[in-house]
Amino acid sequence: MKAVSRTPMRVAKTPRVHQTTEKQRRDTAEKAKDPVNVFCRVRPLQSDADLTSLRVKNSTTIALNPQDQLLQHHKQNGAQREIQYIFKHVFQSDATQQDVFASVAQPLVENLVRGRNSLLFTYGVTGSGKTYTMTGNLRHRGIMPRCLDVLFRTISDFQAKKFVFKPDKLNGFEILSEEDALLERQQEMNLRFAGSGRFAYRNKDSDPEIASQASVEPTPLLGLDEDNMYSVFVTYIEIYNNSVYDLLEDSGIQKTLQSKIIREDAQHHMFVHGVTEVEVKTVEDALDIFQMGQKKKRMGHTVLNAESSRSHSVFNIRLVQAPTDSQGENVVQDRHNITVSQLSLVDLAGSERSSRTKNTGVRLREAGNINNSLMTLRTCLEYLRENQQAASNGFAPKKIPYRDSKITHMFKNYFDGEGQVSMIVCINPRMEDYDENMQVMKFAEMTQEVQIARATPMKMDLGLTPGRRKANKLFKIAVNNLNELGIPEAKDLEVDVGLVYSLGPDFPSYQMDSPEAEVKIQELMRYLEQRIEKRKRLRGNLDIKCDNFRQMLMNLDRENLQLRTELASLKAVYKQERDRSSALEKKVRIHESSIDVLNNTLSKRDRQIEELTFKLNEKENLLTQKEHEKEKQKKKFSSKMAVESDKNKRELEIKLRQQREKLHERMRIKDEKLRLVSNILQSEDLPSMPRSQSSEDLLNDKDRGPFTARTESSVPATRTDIYATPRHGVAAANNRHRRSRSAGDKWLEHRAANPVPLGTIMQPFLKNRKSVTKLTDMKTLTEHGANKYCLVSQEADTDGDVETKLYKGNVIPTCGGGAQVVFNDVECLKQKSPVHSPTRKRPSNGTMSAMGVISALPSTVTSVQDVASRCNLGIEGHSSKKTKI
Repeated sequence: MKAVSRTPMRVAKTPRVHQTTEKQRRDTAEKAKDPVNVFCRVRPLQSDADLTSLRVKNSTTIALNPQDQLLQHHKQNGAQREIQYIFKHVFQSDATQQDVFASVAQPLVENLVRGRNSLLFTYGVTGSGKTYTMTGNLRHRGIMPRCLDVLFRTISDFQAKKFVFKPDKLNGFEILSEEDALLERQQEMNLRFAGSGRFAYRNKDSDPEIASQASVEPTPLLGLDEDNMYSVFVTYIEIYNNSVYDLLEDSGIQKTLQSKIIREDAQHHMFVHGVTEVEVKTVEDALDIFQMGQKKKRMGHTVLNAESSRSHSVFNIRLVQAPTDSQGENVVQDRHNITVSQLSLVDLAGSERSSRTKNTGVRLREAGNINNSLMTLRTCLEYLRENQQAASNGFAPKKIPYRDSKITHMFKNYFDGEGQVSMIVCINPRMEDYDENMQVMKFAEMTQEVQIARATPMKMDLGLTPGRRKANKLFKIAVNNLNELGIPEAKDLEVDVGLVYSLGPDFPSYQMDSPEAEVKIQELMRYLEQRIEKRKRLRGNLDIKCDNFRQMLMNLDRENLQLRTELASLKAVYKQERDRSSALEKKVRIHESSIDVLNNTLSKRDRQIEELTFKLNEKENLLTQKEHEKEKQKKKFSSKMAVESDKNKRELEIKLRQQREKLHERMRIKDEKLRLVSNILQSEDLPSMPRSQSSEDLLNDKDRGPFTARTESSVPATRTDIYATPRHGVAAANNRHRRSRSAGDKWLEHRAANPVPLGTIMQPFLKNRKSVTKLTDMKTLTEHGANKYCLVSQEADTDGDVETKLYKGNVIPTCGGGAQVVFNDVECLKQKSPVHSPTRKRPSNGTMSAMGVISALPSTVTSVQDVASRCNLGIEGHSSKKTKI
């Protein structure tokens, strides 16, 4: 037999039950897995006249009949169609609350006592009996009160004093000393007497619908570790419109509850931050706390249910246990030895259709949020099932949307393998709920295919003797009995519970006067030999422990000698460091004196800087004043320049007006002359000649010969009154005259005396041409036999570049022996730079006026008139001398 260690061993701290490391998360797929336990409970029909849509075939199977067969079920020969669903267990309508608890919840309470986590939630449509199954009524207690009753009856003799364990607000617990726990109990007692906090809203009697005492007392569970101390904490929360609220929060009656957030602790486990955790010692205390939360829970009236839950409620039972010391009296003061297990009882709100409940406004919004959260739960379970199938096939898993809903986010760890998951599907067998029941059945069937990794509880092993708490209790009872008998040596008795050796069971009772006495004696001898042998083994083990203890003392002595040597060397080092420190202090004093000198110098320099800054400011002020004076002078001269500019502008306008008047006078005189010439021509019955803008010089020149020039169509519209007299004697010409092509074309080129060189690659080329600079005689056209005429004109364009235009026409003979030119083509030659010259600028209107617009205007007008007249000019000759002017 292996002896128990005398000295308690220090072992590595073990995390709490609901905590897992990253390695455990990675190894979840390799752990043993259990399916989600899904139970089904059928609600009794409210009336015997109601039609049912399902049939319980046996303890695990339910058959669901379609609606079209419910009205034809009396037909004997009709083919029956039904859908069967298999559950772990089916509770018929006559099943009791005790049956449901024994099959579903009692194993979860056993897990709670053994340090494992469990989750149980009820699922179904509204009005299917979920709340009744979870809480019960006046005569039949539900799952939650029965779980509390069994738990407290199991740990009744092993509970720690109140406030020995205290929540740390971070999903963990800490252990208080006896003095701190006593102060906390005293403070709670004061609050209880004052009636403040949560004690202000607690009634003396529990809610009869929940805390009914009509049921029989349950049997305590087995498997409890008697060397631990236990405490029970409860929390009660609800999830309303996808927000988490604490129903045990001390917010007062009139104040609204504040929403809480779900956080992740250091071990990556989800918890509600800031939730109220209340320590309870009895079932009555726990039910009073539950009753206080029920008053704040949101309930509502709908068409299908008079008291419909409008939120998901979660009642958590947390069992905290920690090992006792070697005497079995007090908890070991080490928070790492705490084991926390949790049982979560979830009453899900029922799914409902607005078409049936007729909800509007707030109730419709509540129903929408309830359906969305249930849909998210279904999606998460579907993804879990698909990921498990994909893992077996080697495919990448999907990301499970736990955070889409608060209810799935809160219980994420359970689905990842942190505890056992069970579900009770509540069914209302009425025909009206067939469609909803169909969806519930499909969800339950899919949920059973989800595999949850089996959690392995971790127990503390401090090397202490099992059964020490009970042994110490028995030893104290024996000492008290000896004291009562008057034995003084009992006070000096001491027992080391950590070294309790057991030689086996007690001696069996034998009767030596029986016929089988010899056989009994032989059995007794064998029993004594076994005890002697066992005693030898225990003594040998004790000798080994003594030798180990002696060796440990020798090791400690050597370590002590070593430490003394190290201490002497450290003292020498300390002395050296102290001398060095004194030398450094001297240097520090010297440096401090130097710093004082530097500070004095710095203060002098600061004063000099201030003086220079003052002088600089004065200079800047003087400069600013000069700048102001300069600005004033600038403004003064600007005003003067503006006055002079206005004056010059007015003078230029006066000169421009005068020049225009002179120009108009000249034009009037010329018009008068032309009118006289016209009258003379009409009086002599000569062919009339239209006046063009460039014909003034032709009229005034008397040596131009017998030929006259006329414009085709370029007479200004403003002066047509002068030539309103009809014209006579116009020479007739055939515009369709064609010359023989065998003779070829002969050109007469009319160009300026000093033309500007073109400088272009493409040059105008006229074969068989004659160039003239003046065209004043008819013989110039007729004597050379020219049949083509080309007028070359060069002008400056708007950019200042030279633009050459070639006006081409045909020379047509007239009936009077002369010739006239008919223009039919214009060619333009122009040379430009590919880059616009920045130095060449067009003069603006203001610049033109300043440079003398008055003098440039007549020449510009004359140039335009000359070009227009030359473009539309026809030459006509007569042999009569009457045409001379």
